[in-house]
This record gives sequence, structure tokens and C-alpha cells, in this order.
Amino acid sequence: INMRLFLNTSHKYENRAEEILMPLIDLLKKLTLLEEEIFERDESLEAEKKELNIPEHQVHPRWEDLMDEYYDRYTDLIEGRVSNKLLSKGYASSCGVPSNYSYAKGDDFDATFTMKRENLATVVIDYIDVTEMRHKFVLRSSENNWLIDEKYYGFAGEDKWYSDRI
Repeated sequence: INMRLFLNTSHKYENRAEEILMPLIDLLKKLTLLEEEIFERDESLEAEKKELNIPEHQVHPRWEDLMDEYYDRYTDLIEGRVSNKLLSKGYASSCGVPSNYSYAKGDDFDATFTMKRENLATVVIDYIDVTEMRHKFVLRSSENNWLIDEKYYGFAGEDKWYSDRI
């Protein structure tokens, strides 16, 4: 991974950065690979519709099964990693290329780790998609397990964050 890490935390918590950040990046990578796989398979179904004489405005007969598989596999990946609060916002509702977390595959990105309390950490990831973007993840420790509790997105150069789903 080509990541530049910035520590915005007291010396007391600096050694926690890797233990919290690396599992997060690993999860984002797994989610992005799943999203890209499902997108590719969806594109194949779209191409197949022409051969089967299915009108463009109708979905392929296997499309719902594909979306169910996407949801189930996404659920398996995030289970025990995301708080109920964040899960309640929904997830796995769309897929595309570039995927939501494409930077986690090793693209250049910056990660800023902030920890001011024993049970709360924030990771801000700055990356370039079509434009300069940012993701902010708020993680809370629960029973020695770091859960992603909140997620936001924003744009470089702006201080405003928008609530998002995982």
C-alpha cells in the first residue's frame, strides 16, 4: 500500500495507529474488490440482455440474485466490524468503477490518525478520484473490538463533512 500516514495524536497513542488503521484499510480493500467483482458481473449481465432480447429498461432475470449475493457477501465482511448505528444507514446499495474505496487497493492516499481518548479514534483518508476527496471514519472500541461507528465524506479544501453509509 502506498499510504502516507500522519499522526495527529499524543505520543501516548501513537503506537495504536497501526493496530487500528491496518484492519480498517484491509476491510476497505476487501469491500472494494467485492464491489468491483459485482460491477463486472453486472456488466456481463447487461451485455447478455441483448443476446436474450431483453429490453434495455428491464433487468436481467439473474440481476436480483446478483444483488442479493452482493448484499450477503458485504454483510459477511462488515459483520462485527461496524456498529449497529452505522449499519442502520444501509449498505451495499450500489456498485461501480472506480469503487467507493478503490484507494485501498494501493493507490496513493494520505491517512491521518487522531486519537484523543482510549476508546475513540478517527481516521481521515485523503485521495484522488475524479476530484480530491476525503473519507472520515470514526472508530469506537467496544469489548476490545474497534467498530466503525460513523463514516463521512468530504471534498479537499473544505471543512464540511457529509454523513455517509459504509
